[in-house]
Amino acid sequence: MTKIMTTYITLGIIAIIAIVIFKNYSKKSESTNENFAVNKPEQNPYLDLRSIVFSSKSEELGLKDIDDDKVYGIIAEMDMNPGTMSVVSFLTGDTSLYLSSGGGFIGAGQHEEVNKIIKEKVDGFQKYLLKAEKIEKPEFPKEGMANFNFITRNGIYSVSEKISELESGKSVLSNLFGELNEIITQIRLKSD
Repeated sequence: MTKIMTTYITLGIIAIIAIVIFKNYSKKSESTNENFAVNKPEQNPYLDLRSIVFSSKSEELGLKDIDDDKVYGIIAEMDMNPGTMSVVSFLTGDTSLYLSSGGGFIGAGQHEEVNKIIKEKVDGFQKYLLKAEKIEKPEFPKEGMANFNFITRNGIYSVSEKISELESGKSVLSNLFGELNEIITQIRLKSD
């Protein structure tokens, strides 16, 4: 299977997930699955969760002996028009997916096989750090964009790219986008 076909299949899976989630939200239904919840606007935890993950320190995660410039977490945020999807993964193997609609999948990294995959992927994201710039405050992605935020002891580094460029394989970050899609697939599989 070619890399482009794999990318399109993965994007198709993401699109299906997003459609189902947004349909559920628009109907104001609530799920009984403890890993997935659609909340009413006044109960929406998205901004609080986002704030917590962006302020997570390596020591709090049990990662005491890492270099200052080591990527120990990634928070990838994509414009879903409307809304934002945030994929959060740490070097500890923890991973979750949050939606600005209030839904999401939390705790997929508690499964041993997912935990191992996430650790390997986050460790490999170090190679993308040189493409990012240090930021003071993480911004939400602009329309049609994806933001890749790398968390280090030295701070947060971020790079943005058009989703269309990522999907087409024309971006230098297309491989990163593909790897994040694999993380989303793992989250989805373990949250069913």
